Amino acid sequence: MTIRGGSIKLLLVAGAVACSAMPPALAPAPAALPPPVPYDTAVAQIARRQAADDSVVAAGGRSILLTHGAVATRVVVLLHGFTDSPEQFEALGRLLYAAGDNVYIPRLPHHAERVAPVRTLGRVRAAELAAFGDSVINVARGLGDTVIVGGLSAGGALTGHIAQTRREVRRAVLIAPAIAAGLVSDDHDDALIVLASRLPDITRSDKPDTTRPGYVQGLSTHGLAEVLRLGQTVREKASASAPGAAEMVFLLNELDHTVSEDASLAVARSWLDHGANVTVYRFPRTRKLPHNVMEVAARGGNPALVLPVVEALFRSLPPPATVDLLPLPCSGLRCTLRRMLTGGGAP
Repeated sequence: MTIRGGSIKLLLVAGAVACSAMPPALAPAPAALPPPVPYDTAVAQIARRQAADDSVVAAGGRSILLTHGAVATRVVVLLHGFTDSPEQFEALGRLLYAAGDNVYIPRLPHHAERVAPVRTLGRVRAAELAAFGDSVINVARGLGDTVIVGGLSAGGALTGHIAQTRREVRRAVLIAPAIAAGLVSDDHDDALIVLASRLPDITRSDKPDTTRPGYVQGLSTHGLAEVLRLGQTVREKASASAPGAAEMVFLLNELDHTVSEDASLAVARSWLDHGANVTVYRFPRTRKLPHNVMEVAARGGNPALVLPVVEALFRSLPPPATVDLLPLPCSGLRCTLRRMLTGGGAP
């Protein structure tokens, strides 16, 4: 007997309808979220973090808080990249603040320090970054009714971990996330993480940039391996279970070979397969943007092009036509049924 494609579609839809009529699944309902900390407590906690920053960071490296003096409808958390500082997102933060949001741009652990900044980056650990992300969201909940989080590169990988594990987050924006290294296969990426972690730390120090002391001019292989380890964790968790956040948006860069676009798309598909709301945009290579798409014009960036796009994504608005919307086929049964039931057809 031959089952035609239309019959398969009918069977799948019928199965979905039948399943919807069944008793609820035995999985327990999610536990109620604890109440957020009071606004004054959240501000005081950030002030303590800033005081700790001031004792070790270079000029411009401290955590940034832009607040309207009370709980806002939205709070936006911005997570900077590896070797960078909160200053990377200050221009975007001020745009979002002007639109009415409270904005928190924390300094990532061991970044932007005055003494031996490159060697200090070697102390970064994936578990510490994950715990840091949790602490940031705990504080942010006291600053706004709706929590939006986003980050670039290492900050994008951390955003992915937060999106996977924290259901308090409404929207997560992953900008060129360091889910895996560019131009490296999955197997080689795993080997790269292990090798870089076990070998002695290799550091490269470049001449400091006096115009932005908080930006570390150099690299630590141990620190970079830990960022990639966090990205690996995001891939594994995304494949195994549904994310906590309600919406995820990726912003990729076709010219970017520093991080893996395929790894980001794999995470996006996993989330989509689990029934999440996921959208992927990409700057075409003709825009000639660096990996750090938030870079200033004097160093090869294009803020006039990038900022309107990124601001729109954080504000849940359609971005300008300077980015492409990528099709994202899914493979999971749940995703397939959802598309059929909504008239989207087979992926």
